[in-house]
Amino acid sequence: MTERADHLVQLRRADSQLKASRVRTALEAMAEAGEPLAVAALARRARVSRRFIYDHPELRAELLRHAAEAAQRDRAAINASSKVSIASLRADLANAKDRNHRLEAEHNALKRRLGQAIGAEVMADASGVAASEQATLQAKLTATEDALADTREQLARCAEELAAARQINRELLASVNRSAT
Repeated sequence: MTERADHLVQLRRADSQLKASRVRTALEAMAEAGEPLAVAALARRARVSRRFIYDHPELRAELLRHAAEAAQRDRAAINASSKVSIASLRADLANAKDRNHRLEAEHNALKRRLGQAIGAEVMADASGVAASEQATLQAKLTATEDALADTREQLARCAEELAAARQINRELLASVNRSAT
């Protein structure tokens, strides 16, 4: 009877080792596939009972270790994506500053041209230039004033975008600083 009992114990151990091997294989496959790591899902995939996993603390410990590693990878990916966002915000800010400078230069050039046009008109009035030339100069002056108004509107929009980008940048940096501590 002892021999028979020993044989049954050996069969039971072999079955348990086979099931544990299936659980480890299923766990590795689930971890590599990025599937959620839960006891029920692991038991289904390994074709064992949940109780089997709970009765073997080493299997549960492996499951918890893999779950912790997956969570760490997810946190690292989130941190990396927020760094990309900050970098893109910095690039947007630099682009907005460059555009602001270009618009300011264009604005100054238009002011200079407007002054020249007004001066030419005054000179034409003083020297008795023909009415057709005055109409041409007046049309140019009107066009220049319209362009100046458009440029001012663009400049105001850029200033608003720049202020918004700066605010977002401050909030993101504060968020990153809070999460880093």
